[in-house]
Amino acid sequence: MFRKIALFLSLLFIFPFTVYGADNSASSAVVLDADTGIILYEKNAYENRSMASTTKIMTCLLAIESGKLDKKVKITKEMLQTEGSSLGLRAGDTITLIDLITGMMLTSGNDSANAVAFYLSGSIEDFAQLMNTRASQIGMKSTVFVTPSGLDEGEHHSTAYDMALLAAQAVMVDTFCDIVSKKSAVIKINDEELTVYNHNKLLNIDENYFGIKTGYTQMAGRCLVSAKKYNGNKLICVTLNAPDDWNDHISLYKECEKRYNKVEVKESLQLNVVGGDKDTIKCSFSKTYYLLDSIELKIYIKPFDYAPVSKGSKVGDVYVYYNKKLLERLPIEADEDVKYYAEQERSTTAEIHG
Repeated sequence: MFRKIALFLSLLFIFPFTVYGADNSASSAVVLDADTGIILYEKNAYENRSMASTTKIMTCLLAIESGKLDKKVKITKEMLQTEGSSLGLRAGDTITLIDLITGMMLTSGNDSANAVAFYLSGSIEDFAQLMNTRASQIGMKSTVFVTPSGLDEGEHHSTAYDMALLAAQAVMVDTFCDIVSKKSAVIKINDEELTVYNHNKLLNIDENYFGIKTGYTQMAGRCLVSAKKYNGNKLICVTLNAPDDWNDHISLYKECEKRYNKVEVKESLQLNVVGGDKDTIKCSFSKTYYLLDSIELKIYIKPFDYAPVSKGSKVGDVYVYYNKKLLERLPIEADEDVKYYAEQERSTTAEIHG
């Protein structure tokens, strides 16, 4: 049984302001906190634009969500009727779905994207419908998917904001993050090993970058969706039609990281002890966060504990809520030892008779 000694402890911060149209090369851009959905930066973020191979983020996500990653895909001529970047697949090849999407995300193979579409849905058109249904679920209100690869066709388009929503959804999936964070990977085609390399240069700059996808077509220009960890937070940056995209992402992250507040959560408490050489002991919790919004604490601690109690032992929990969602449970730990009273009495008697 635990007693709740504090319902809410609120730490309020000044909301970070959103900067509009700051200097960068992108026609459209946005930086988003993936955990909260808070926009840190935007520039023409809701304008419809081609998004090139960043489209493959959705193709990859759907493949992972299919639950068929260990299944083998037989490549057909129909799958290879595409142009542009290629993994080098040939009709008759066999490759697991996990290797197929790994090759797709690292080398941006359009043949891989088409193969995923045909394998999961039977046709490009049916897969596009699946993409659009998933986009609606995510909240991508201004997006129309036509191709699984990102090649421009028909009304295929999105916005920087919508692509950030997609990326924020994708980075919550461990398998997705594992794929897009690789600088290189070994895949197998017909059981023969092939090393593929990631086009994302940001992965070589800072270990905190962990994806996601590059893209280019003549209509879309240079497109880039990236993700970066910052002191426990996941940030997403999207630039569409950005000639200087690598530097744009580096500078946008640098600017947006300044908007986080360093917050130290800590408190010392007293815990009653029964049968010990002390009636009470000190206990505490502490943690440092970098956050944008307010947090709330709910503290639960035992009404008492029985001796012995060891220093560092858990005597309660602190539920940390961020943006109304449970961020984590911090342990409340004893800061000192407590012996049995009888043990203390024996020690004293031994000293008297010693």
